[in-house]
Amino acid sequence: MSSLIALGTGGAATATTLYLYAGIRGKNKIHVDPDHVPYWAFTIGMLSANAGTAFQQISGIGTQLSDAFQNNSALGEWKVGATALVLTILVFGFKPKPLKDAVCGAIAPSLFAAAGGIWVLPESLFGVVTAFVS
Repeated sequence: MSSLIALGTGGAATATTLYLYAGIRGKNKIHVDPDHVPYWAFTIGMLSANAGTAFQQISGIGTQLSDAFQNNSALGEWKVGATALVLTILVFGFKPKPLKDAVCGAIAPSLFAAAGGIWVLPESLFGVVTAFVS
């Protein structure tokens, strides 16, 4: 059974990225509220995990960020969950800024999946919704 709108993950990731870009610019017909940017970016990150190689670099950024903290002896023991928590605080604890929220939201799914435990819940719920829609 095909989906209602046949985009594919690469097409959906591209369309969502373009929609977010047009929406945060604020000068077009599309408007995205700055408070909603992390959710749009999280969707882009989820779609990117299953898209082609052009989008899979997004998850690599999250892995590199986490590795940078884990390999820093000055911080002591650092796990992926700590990086996921820091990222979540950056997005929801500070004033909304489209660029910061877009980058953090896009790399969040890869960090949440790597952290495991309760961090996997947002990704799991999104996976259930996308499976239901397609």
